[in-house]
Amino acid sequence: MRRSNTVPIASLSLIALSVLYMWLISDQPRMADGGLSGDEMLSWEKILVLLIPASIFASMFVAMRRAYLAGSWFWFIVCFMAWPLAYVYALAINRGHEA
Repeated sequence: MRRSNTVPIASLSLIALSVLYMWLISDQPRMADGGLSGDEMLSWEKILVLLIPASIFASMFVAMRRAYLAGSWFWFIVCFMAWPLAYVYALAINRGHEA
Protein backbone atom coordinates (compact mmCIF):
# COMPACT_ATOMS: atom_id res chain seq x y z
CA MET A 1 0.00 0.00 0.00
CA ARG A 2 1.23 3.49 -0.83
CA ARG A 3 0.66 6.55 1.29
CA SER A 4 0.21 9.92 -0.33
CA ASN A 5 2.76 12.72 -0.26
CA THR A 6 0.09 15.26 -1.16
CA VAL A 7 0.24 17.13 2.15
CA PRO A 8 4.02 17.80 2.17
CA ILE A 9 4.07 18.67 -1.53
CA ALA A 10 1.08 21.01 -1.19
CA SER A 11 2.68 22.64 1.84
CA LEU A 12 5.96 23.26 0.02
CA SER A 13 4.02 24.60 -2.96
CA LEU A 14 2.10 26.97 -0.71
CA ILE A 15 5.33 28.27 0.83
CA ALA A 16 6.87 28.75 -2.63
CA LEU A 17 3.71 30.50 -3.84
CA SER A 18 3.79 32.93 -0.92
CA VAL A 19 7.48 33.75 -1.47
CA LEU A 20 6.83 34.33 -5.17
CA TYR A 21 3.80 36.51 -4.38
CA MET A 22 5.79 38.62 -1.91
CA TRP A 23 8.49 39.09 -4.53
CA LEU A 24 5.91 40.08 -7.16
CA ILE A 25 4.32 42.76 -4.95
CA SER A 26 7.60 44.03 -3.51
CA ASP A 27 7.46 47.23 -5.57
CA GLN A 28 4.00 48.25 -4.33
CA PRO A 29 3.74 51.19 -1.90
CA ARG A 30 2.23 49.02 0.83
CA MET A 31 5.46 46.99 0.81
CA ALA A 32 7.68 50.04 1.33
CA ASP A 33 8.75 48.82 4.77
CA GLY A 34 9.53 45.31 3.48
CA GLY A 35 6.48 43.54 4.90
CA LEU A 36 2.73 43.60 5.20
CA SER A 37 0.86 44.30 8.41
CA GLY A 38 -2.78 43.50 9.13
CA ASP A 39 -4.14 46.81 7.84
CA GLU A 40 -2.19 46.59 4.58
CA MET A 41 -3.31 43.06 3.73
CA LEU A 42 -6.28 42.02 1.65
CA SER A 43 -8.63 39.43 3.11
CA TRP A 44 -7.37 36.59 0.89
CA GLU A 45 -3.79 37.48 1.84
CA LYS A 46 -4.71 37.04 5.51
CA ILE A 47 -6.14 33.63 4.70
CA LEU A 48 -2.93 32.70 2.88
CA VAL A 49 -0.90 33.77 5.91
CA LEU A 50 -3.00 31.49 8.13
CA LEU A 51 -2.84 28.55 5.71
CA ILE A 52 0.97 28.47 5.65
CA PRO A 53 1.56 27.51 9.31
CA ALA A 54 -1.42 25.14 9.18
CA SER A 55 0.14 23.35 6.20
CA ILE A 56 3.52 23.20 7.96
CA PHE A 57 1.93 21.60 11.03
CA ALA A 58 0.06 19.14 8.79
CA SER A 59 3.33 18.14 7.12
CA MET A 60 4.99 17.75 10.50
CA PHE A 61 2.11 15.51 11.60
CA VAL A 62 2.44 13.34 8.47
CA ALA A 63 6.20 12.96 8.95
CA MET A 64 5.94 12.31 12.70
CA ARG A 65 3.21 9.72 12.15
CA ARG A 66 5.33 7.92 9.57
CA ALA A 67 8.33 7.97 11.91
CA TYR A 68 6.20 6.62 14.75
CA LEU A 69 4.77 3.82 12.60
CA ALA A 70 8.28 2.97 11.40
CA GLY A 71 9.47 2.82 15.01
CA SER A 72 12.05 5.56 14.56
CA TRP A 73 12.03 7.73 17.66
CA PHE A 74 15.05 9.64 16.37
CA TRP A 75 13.18 10.89 13.31
CA PHE A 76 10.03 11.44 15.34
CA ILE A 77 11.89 13.89 17.59
CA VAL A 78 13.79 15.47 14.69
CA CYS A 79 10.52 16.10 12.80
CA PHE A 80 9.03 17.63 15.94
CA MET A 81 11.99 19.91 16.68
CA ALA A 82 13.02 21.01 13.17
CA TRP A 83 10.09 21.43 10.80
CA PRO A 84 12.19 21.71 7.59
CA LEU A 85 13.58 18.23 8.28
CA ALA A 86 10.02 16.91 8.42
CA TYR A 87 9.83 17.58 4.67
CA VAL A 88 13.12 15.77 4.14
CA TYR A 89 11.86 12.77 6.09
CA ALA A 90 8.43 12.66 4.44
CA LEU A 91 9.62 13.22 0.86
CA ALA A 92 13.07 11.61 0.77
CA ILE A 93 13.64 9.18 3.62
CA ASN A 94 10.22 7.66 4.33
CA ARG A 95 8.42 8.17 1.05
CA GLY A 96 5.26 6.57 2.27
CA HIS A 97 5.75 2.91 1.38
CA GLU A 98 4.37 0.42 3.86
CA ALA A 99 7.02 -1.44 5.77
